[in-house]
Amino acid sequence: MESRAAGQPASRAGAARRDRPAVRRLVDLRALTRPEAALADAVPFAVGGLALTDPQVKAVLLLSLAGVLLSVYGRLLDAVVGVDVDRINPARQRSPLVQGRVAPGWVAGWAVLTGLAVAAGGWLWAASLPARIGFVALVGLRAWLTLSRRRTWRGTRRGTRGGPPLPSLLVAATVAGGLPLGVAAAGGKAGVGVLVLTAGFGLAALVTDWTVDDLRNLPTDRVCGGRTPALATGVYLRRPRGFVFSRRYAAIVLTAQIGLVVAVSATGGLALAAGPAGAALAPAGPGGPVAVAPVTPGTAGGHASLAGRGLAAAAAVLAALVATAGLVRLIRSGAPGLDPIRSPRPHGGGFVLANLLACQLASVAWLLTEPAGLPLWALLPAVGGWVVGLPLRLQAGRAGSG
Repeated sequence: MESRAAGQPASRAGAARRDRPAVRRLVDLRALTRPEAALADAVPFAVGGLALTDPQVKAVLLLSLAGVLLSVYGRLLDAVVGVDVDRINPARQRSPLVQGRVAPGWVAGWAVLTGLAVAAGGWLWAASLPARIGFVALVGLRAWLTLSRRRTWRGTRRGTRGGPPLPSLLVAATVAGGLPLGVAAAGGKAGVGVLVLTAGFGLAALVTDWTVDDLRNLPTDRVCGGRTPALATGVYLRRPRGFVFSRRYAAIVLTAQIGLVVAVSATGGLALAAGPAGAALAPAGPGGPVAVAPVTPGTAGGHASLAGRGLAAAAAVLAALVATAGLVRLIRSGAPGLDPIRSPRPHGGGFVLANLLACQLASVAWLLTEPAGLPLWALLPAVGGWVVGLPLRLQAGRAGSG
């Protein structure tokens, strides 16, 4: 009797899922993928495709698609593996998996398909063997990170301690690593500018993970044994709303944010310093200098105007400073809008958008060192991404989807 009564709700939920139209299930799947975040995660891949002296539309579109699919793959895996934890997370109660509107196996199937699409597509299309291996490695790394997080939760229930917050560093690497991978996949060779800008994208991802994501999940991570910087440095909920931040936590987060400002400023400096001498500093290949625009800027007469590069670089630094000010205000206020229990409409992550804008503007300044200038069609994906992604992100914040 007891087992039948316990199994009845599950069978009813399964029948309800089967009766749902396919369109409704796809809408629920779309909510799990967080499309506004997937568009942001694809930016480094697109920048890598544009970083050649003669960027191709096909290459940029394929790399952008790879970035979106890799982000979708990781988020679907996280949703499936973490569904038990999400059931006790106040910030995840609107999840279709938590509410039983979609089956975990169905979501896992879509995750496998997207991961295979990235790995197989990258292997077939990339211009070099290291780039092909890179696509496969990114897919494998995301899967390993998700499974290792599940083992940490299980170990906590058995009384063992969770590991250090290394996974957040590796997740940021899977996002920012799209830039050098995109350069290599399109047939170029990464230089100093690639590494500096990659560091900027990676630090932006880390700041987002250590603030908005970790704070909204803090009560659940404490119960389940998560080892985030917030928990490791003693951050806890306060009354009536918000958090009490330790000096160590503030130092860690602000150091990462300052590092982003430095990376954005250095990228702008590289763009402004590009001149006729830049070609002499480029590594030479069999056919001359390697064809990566920020490394081989070409002749001064072929450059985009200094004013254009200066404007983009200055705007990037300004956006990064605005984001830093927003982050400082967030920490000083105790982040009441990110309280997952007592804030009905989570907000306070506006600095995340400013950081993304700073990295994008720094990318524009860096790409304008190309002799032919940044092609006009390259601006369309960026404008389209903001037109589509900004309303989605604002809508997600109002809905409290976390």
